[in-house]
Amino acid sequence: MNVMIVDDEVLTRTNVKYILEAEIPAYTGTTSYMLCGEAGSGAEALEKLPVCRPDIVLSDMRMPGMNGLELCETLHKQYPHIQFIALSNYDDYEYVRGTLQNGAVDYLLKHHLYAKELSEALDKARERICGGGVPLSQLSGNNTAALRREFLLHLLTGFYTDSQEVDSRIRTLELPLASSRILPIAMCLDDYRSDSLRNNDLTNYSIINIVSEILSDQKNGVICYAEQGNYAILLSFAHTFSENAVSSVIHAALTRIRTCMSRFLNLSVSFSIGVLCPSFQQLPEAFQAVSEQLQNRFYQQPGGIVESFAPNAQADIFNYFNEEKENTLTFLVLAGDAAGVQEEIDDLFGYIRNARPPLPMAQMLFTDLLGVLNRICKQQALDMRDIYTDDVLPEKHLGEMSSLSSVHNWFSALFARLCAALQARTAHPVSIYVKQATSYIHAHFCEDISLASAAHEVNVTNVYLSRLFKQELGIGFNEYLMQVRIKRAQLLLQQGKLSLRQIAECCGFQDYTYFLKVFKKQSGVTPKEYQRSCLCNSPQ
Repeated sequence: MNVMIVDDEVLTRTNVKYILEAEIPAYTGTTSYMLCGEAGSGAEALEKLPVCRPDIVLSDMRMPGMNGLELCETLHKQYPHIQFIALSNYDDYEYVRGTLQNGAVDYLLKHHLYAKELSEALDKARERICGGGVPLSQLSGNNTAALRREFLLHLLTGFYTDSQEVDSRIRTLELPLASSRILPIAMCLDDYRSDSLRNNDLTNYSIINIVSEILSDQKNGVICYAEQGNYAILLSFAHTFSENAVSSVIHAALTRIRTCMSRFLNLSVSFSIGVLCPSFQQLPEAFQAVSEQLQNRFYQQPGGIVESFAPNAQADIFNYFNEEKENTLTFLVLAGDAAGVQEEIDDLFGYIRNARPPLPMAQMLFTDLLGVLNRICKQQALDMRDIYTDDVLPEKHLGEMSSLSSVHNWFSALFARLCAALQARTAHPVSIYVKQATSYIHAHFCEDISLASAAHEVNVTNVYLSRLFKQELGIGFNEYLMQVRIKRAQLLLQQGKLSLRQIAECCGFQDYTYFLKVFKKQSGVTPKEYQRSCLCNSPQ
């Protein structure tokens, strides 16, 4: 079969020639197609036809003078035996549709042109020459999908005004859609911003394929990819006028989509349902509304239908998470109280969910929370790589999260790792009895406990437990107990909310004078001197 290449760009012609003469023979193992000529415009191609005698013409759509569409129309009328294949860009829909109506075999995207695609298109042309046409349904999947996507996006952006033209395009593209009583639905991936999904062509293809199969059962809907993990679903109810029936179809479809996304792709999706539009002219405004409403999903649980609400600009979240809250959280972390830390985190995010502040305000609070964590790491000389387990900057990672639940879970994991890292740094390899005894001390240090009560708790003798402490920790039971009590006293002094007598009582000291004596022995300074030093060194 003789092939002519028509394109005003020399580099494009060179690329197509190389694929035709080198890559296709290597791919198929045959030389079924031979280059018989090339031209830089439609007019030049027509002049060369009698000499080159092509069976197939590969032509660009946008060329000076006679463009590809005009060339296709001329060949269809004057040389119907010559098969035409369009070389196109995504934005050449008008040209491509015209070539299909004038008998073109296929159209190929120039920036996705490879041996396999070109070979398949040439084979279709050869089959047509030997007999039989090639309907739209036999075009390569990528090209058909691109045509349909472009039409749907044009429909959603108000490109069309003529209902007859819209109906014609729907028929040409074989879409299960009507041009009246259309309901727009916006769908998004809840975790699109994660690196595992971004720019993942296979994931996008799978989503489109699964949803299309679900909608094909109803024969009244289509889906197309919009941008950045967002999709547009259109359902038409031209012959359904019962509100209950419409609602039933919508929720059945969305339930199936949500279930299949979770089961087959392990993805969570959220939806925003628009209003039923009498005609396609109302679609752009309706779809814009549901797209904006979808942004409200941040405060809702992933995997649901997003409701409309206005963020609360009066939410006083900064006064809620004030310096006292920060100090309490820091205190609990340094005290090794992982359960208390989690309770504080849960309380904070519960308040945010109920308050629903504007998203920028919430993001500022999250940055403050990161600051608390980073300061503790710096003060305790912890390696932040033990806390942030991936290579993504925490601020960037935080900015990419699309739901409050994901932010909540992320911070819970960060502070849990922080508490674990602090505990691991002070831990020693000890026996089960010493582990149980030290746990008993940390849980009951504020009470009147002793070596005898601890030995009873772990079911060993006083003498044996005392010997284990000396052997494994290098200090006696009472000294370990005093260290725990003084460390807690230091944290309470840093907070500055209690008097010295209250602190002594909270830390298990029944004798205030004894507390002052032990504190100075352990810390090297009196409680008041320690507190004064902390206040002088704290950031203003």
